[in-house]
Amino acid sequence: MTPLLKVHGLEVEIEGLPILRGVDMEVRQGEILGVVGETGAGKSMTARSILDLLPSAATVSFRVCTFGGRDFIPAKERQQARGHRIGFVPQRPRGSLNPVFRVGTQLSDTLRRLRGMGRREAKGEALDLLRSVRITDPKRVYRSYPHELSGGMCQRVCIAIALAGEPELIIADEPTTGLDVTIQAEMLKLLGDVIIEHNAAGMLITHDLGVVADVCDRVAVMYAGRVVNLGSTDEIYRAALHPYANQLVSIATSLDSGGTPREIPGRVPNPGDELAACAFAPRCFRAETDCFEQEPPLVDINGQQAFCHHAITTEALPL
Repeated sequence: MTPLLKVHGLEVEIEGLPILRGVDMEVRQGEILGVVGETGAGKSMTARSILDLLPSAATVSFRVCTFGGRDFIPAKERQQARGHRIGFVPQRPRGSLNPVFRVGTQLSDTLRRLRGMGRREAKGEALDLLRSVRITDPKRVYRSYPHELSGGMCQRVCIAIALAGEPELIIADEPTTGLDVTIQAEMLKLLGDVIIEHNAAGMLITHDLGVVADVCDRVAVMYAGRVVNLGSTDEIYRAALHPYANQLVSIATSLDSGGTPREIPGRVPNPGDELAACAFAPRCFRAETDCFEQEPPLVDINGQQAFCHHAITTEALPL
């Protein structure tokens, strides 16, 4: 099956510092891909590169980038797709909405711009979109200003805005950031349900591998500007090949069971840091000399892929 979105060799530099160092990932028709990793791994930068939302100081290059089978490398193509073919759900929803306009005005104006609707038609469609994101009193929300709504309600509005152009792909960048922990799971389930109901594909960006378990079909684990492990959610939870992904799973399962997770020692490299051949080697419990001196090979087992010299082929965790 031809992937809806295909990215290979994505590199980004800002003022000469490498941020992304050859990102490879695909989003297939009808699936939700989770993109996970610690802060600084390059997740949001990847999404913003695809959407051409990076600052002018950034230099972006792709070896391959296609969307719907067509060349997606030209910035103009990516700009034109925003809103129409790709919807974007941002971090911190309250700050993403204009505080001086009512929610209904912002949503209706988006519909009029993207779909050429008249004022009355746009209002009716806006109310329908608010209902589709499980808002029980859409007329009240339509008349409200963002500051009159809770963070969770603002995020529902942002999801409705992302749906306004009837997109084929919805990218959600840390959509639970700033939300009360009691509604984070509810919001993620809503997002997953809405993507399916609207016959779209999804890319869910998060730092927490635990949140993707019930929402995502596949997972791309990023570290230091690269995808280091890629596979089905079930397979990575069962037996992640890459030591970094393995430890993220351990943290997620410990938290789910009420235990105390074991920290990954060290820190994510900063842009400009000198890196070993495998960037994770200084923090890795399986690292050997070759990890510091030779680029890690691609390991492919049962469709799960990882770049690692010493991939974990059992479920054993470090003692």
